Amino acid sequence: MNIKNEIIAVFSGDLYQATMVKDLLESNGIEVFIENKLMSVIEPWIVSPGGIALVNVKIFGSDYTKAQELIAAFTNGK
Repeated sequence: MNIKNEIIAVFSGDLYQATMVKDLLESNGIEVFIENKLMSVIEPWIVSPGGIALVNVKIFGSDYTKAQELIAAFTNGK
């Protein structure tokens, strides 16, 4: 399996957090896909048990290392 050609989730959270991560990654040249954006608002209990970590931020595997570094800095308040 070649991870560089895969689309993988790098962050899960609520819509507000996922949008901030999306903007952060896009501003650093990483193409981003949002999964469950609308369903997390309409029927959150369908998307995730308990309605937690509803929205997934996905990227191409080739950007995984850079994205993980950016997200780590974001979640640690740097």
